[in-house]
Amino acid sequence: MTSVGLFDRRIRGFRIVEVAGMGVLLTLVTSVYLAKTFAGRERQEISRIEQEIGDEGVRKRLLEAEVAHLEQPRRIEQLAQMMQLKPIAPDHEISEDALIDVARRRELPRAPISAAPVAPEALAADAPEAVPDDLPPPPQAEGAQR
Repeated sequence: MTSVGLFDRRIRGFRIVEVAGMGVLLTLVTSVYLAKTFAGRERQEISRIEQEIGDEGVRKRLLEAEVAHLEQPRRIEQLAQMMQLKPIAPDHEISEDALIDVARRRELPRAPISAAPVAPEALAADAPEAVPDDLPPPPQAEGAQR
């Protein structure tokens, strides 16, 4: 079939070129409609997220203002005077590294002899929390030895 025959051939009163053109046109219209619909949804999602970002920014500024108010030295001094707090004596200060030793040396309160025995869970709740240095090393598998 020649190219001239393709333009002249008819199926049920329509030329093949017209049917193909209509199919292409419908495909383009549908794809443009879908693209605009998806773009509209994306625009709405973007505006919603931008609104959330703005709201979080306002909340952040409010929290920063509250922190600034709560950390005012004059306010803290007034609270300390109200509660009759005094500065820490130098002999009561300790370094962070020595805190675990102090916690270990602290004796647990002894129950009177006539009282019921204390459950180990109650003693464990009073003990200091273990830090990674206190934990025993994990057991090594026999195949993992060097």
